[in-house]
Amino acid sequence: MKKQIALTLSAMMAVTALAGCGSSGSSSSASTGTATAEGAATSGRPTITFMIPTFYGTEFANDNSDKVIQTYEDYTNTTVEWRLEANDTYKDKFGLTLMDKDNMPMILTASGALDANIVDAAKKGAFWDLSSYLQDSEAYPNLSQANENVLKGLTVDGQIIGIPRTRAIGRYGFAYRTDWAEAVGITEPPKTIEDVYNMLYAFTYDDPDGNGVDDTYGLELCKYTGPLDVIQTWFGCGNEWVEQDGKLVPVHQTEEYKEALKWMRKIYEDGLVRPDWATVDTSTWEDGCKKGEAGCFLDTMDGAKRIWNYFTDNNVTSVVDPSTTATMTMVGPIAKDASSEPRTLATSGYNGFYLITKSGAKTEDDLKNCLTFLDKMNDDAMLELADYGIEGISYDLNENGNVVLNPEYDASQLPNCGLNQAVAYIPNMSSTTHPLEKAQSQIESEACQEVNEQYAVFNPALGYLANSEINAEVGTDIEQIIDDARTQYICGQIDDAGLEDASQQWLDRGGSQLIEEVNQLYAADSSK
Repeated sequence: MKKQIALTLSAMMAVTALAGCGSSGSSSSASTGTATAEGAATSGRPTITFMIPTFYGTEFANDNSDKVIQTYEDYTNTTVEWRLEANDTYKDKFGLTLMDKDNMPMILTASGALDANIVDAAKKGAFWDLSSYLQDSEAYPNLSQANENVLKGLTVDGQIIGIPRTRAIGRYGFAYRTDWAEAVGITEPPKTIEDVYNMLYAFTYDDPDGNGVDDTYGLELCKYTGPLDVIQTWFGCGNEWVEQDGKLVPVHQTEEYKEALKWMRKIYEDGLVRPDWATVDTSTWEDGCKKGEAGCFLDTMDGAKRIWNYFTDNNVTSVVDPSTTATMTMVGPIAKDASSEPRTLATSGYNGFYLITKSGAKTEDDLKNCLTFLDKMNDDAMLELADYGIEGISYDLNENGNVVLNPEYDASQLPNCGLNQAVAYIPNMSSTTHPLEKAQSQIESEACQEVNEQYAVFNPALGYLANSEINAEVGTDIEQIIDDARTQYICGQIDDAGLEDASQQWLDRGGSQLIEEVNQLYAADSSK
């Protein structure tokens, strides 16, 4: 009875606090769970404090949220005091929290990537070094499976300071409209760059939609230049940086990069992409494929999935069989030629991460309590609780044992709203015991991501760039020099000499010092 009273009072307190947060839209703190000292003493469980962003203002405060709280506390044997901060001002609040050593949570959620402020705080000893703990597979069976390449991007002075909130490494790849390929006589997915060129050409000039009008083009592009980075990996030039002869080199200094740009310039000159691609807004990027103007899409498999779902939702029929709807074939990696291994671009592997602070988690026992909670939240039972909620309320299991979500709930109303912010998704992105019932487009997308991961090319300098003072000062500015020159070269606005001028400008504005500093860090890294 005492426990139930504590849960009820806690939920009521959270509702009150979150109501203010939701109505004002400003950053404010709130606690929930059995978050009082009395509650912790009653349960005999360790208490951890945990700061997360909120997106709805209803986190941990909906109908049946008390059941969710009791379930994760019982399962993890942990009492959690949540510090909830509105997402729209979260970065500001995060910065203030870093400076408030007397009011630091044990677990601090960082959004985005490792930045200079976090690196500076880490160098001053603000966070626990997690390196040895993340190797302990007995104590932390889930967290110990974190990808080593991803962890390199969360390393400062040789110490792993962050636990990544994992995202698919193999998100990027090539996809195309299946019925268009059949209409132009292409029966196999492209494997090489030459195959891709031939498909783009056929989709542009062989009337793939069968309307007798010259109104299609091969590849959909926009001013977001991520797809160009993917194409570069096909040519073997790496992901932003590449290791050559024992040193790290920015890819724009390689011959493979120049070869890739010449190919991209050729598909532009041959009319295989829309002529105004460099001005197309990212928000309308997928429209070309959705509306039947383009047949190939190059970016995330999620984007290809959305195009497929658009075909299904809007009954866009196949050009070769009007009794069926159009679909997308997701290929993923592409090889330079028949003798080369296929490649695609790797993501950083995370979006946000958890820091365990020394001001909040003052003892090693505190640290271990935090790690135990974070590890257990990756078990299938907790993945289901965080992502789906409560069986019989927010989801049911069908005859195949798959999860079917209750359509009456939107994300802000779910009893589990907010709990997924405490999940690192290591090693699995979702429960394997009770998978979510999925459309075919989702199944194909995830299968392609799994294949992509085997061939995804990481940025070998990622961790060193995060630790680089020069990169913090000039990295964004000089990167823009190269991005602008690449677009101008592809569109024929500058020639090879103009490309070289941009490369020299990059060096003169800090690139030379950046290469030197990155390689000093690389040479000093005994773990590489």
